[in-house]
Amino acid sequence: MPDVLTIALQQAINGMVLGSLYVLVALGLTLIYGVLVQINFAHADIVTLGAFAAYFFTHRFGGHYLASIVVALAVGAVLGWLINSLVFVPLRHRGSELLPLIATIGVSILMENAALAAFGPIPYAFDSPYSARVVRLHGTYASLQHLLVIGVATVAIALLYAFIRYSVLGKALRAVAQDVETAGLMGINPNRLVMLTFVIGAGLAGMSGALLGPILVLTPFAGASVIVKAFAIVIIGGFGNMEGTILAGLLVGLIESFTTQLLDPGLIDIVVFALLLVTLAVRPTGLIAERREENV
Repeated sequence: MPDVLTIALQQAINGMVLGSLYVLVALGLTLIYGVLVQINFAHADIVTLGAFAAYFFTHRFGGHYLASIVVALAVGAVLGWLINSLVFVPLRHRGSELLPLIATIGVSILMENAALAAFGPIPYAFDSPYSARVVRLHGTYASLQHLLVIGVATVAIALLYAFIRYSVLGKALRAVAQDVETAGLMGINPNRLVMLTFVIGAGLAGMSGALLGPILVLTPFAGASVIVKAFAIVIIGGFGNMEGTILAGLLVGLIESFTTQLLDPGLIDIVVFALLLVTLAVRPTGLIAERREENV
């Protein structure tokens, strides 16, 4: 019988895998909210279409799985550009902040039903060459697919953080998040920075779909299985705060993993959203309070 430490380490590994996926999805929502103070409800469908792009690239066109992650990222980025150009740009200055929000709900329904019509309701078996290869260490184990998820997520998060904090474009993006009008007076083009935000956020969502596909069931509604958790993570971490989102995503992944081990898998959503309610009651600003001068 495995000892308590081995079980704890195993569940910690599982939680890190889930948390890494959640963070990749939630970071896109956080970026968009941090710059625009808007929520993109079509984000879930970008995850789904990224997963299908990776699936068809590998299973129908014979591409390598690692290359399919880049393909999914590119597909997500293009979708982000289209959603911003066709939905957010025309509605951004129409006098109501609710218009883009409502429009993205319509876009989400449209994309879900288009995916359902194109791919059908039957789940797809997205086999990764790394899923069946297992690494064992002192009684714990993880597939190479799980390690790949953690590795890709870590690199993506580190690159995004470095870009936001230290690059010229990242500093300009933070200036737009702080004050759009003042940033414009300083020679920054806010529209280009907003477009860049959508492209980066949607690219992360598409890439997370490619990583998610071999782990969960691939259907036209695959993204919906993680987006609700991603919204909860953004709220728990603090709206618009990157560090809070990363911390909350890993926390939720660990909570899910240990809930499965110690309680019951059916209680996962109850525990996660109980945490959300407690956070809202005790610390409504999230784990790390939002400060507009430090957004994104």
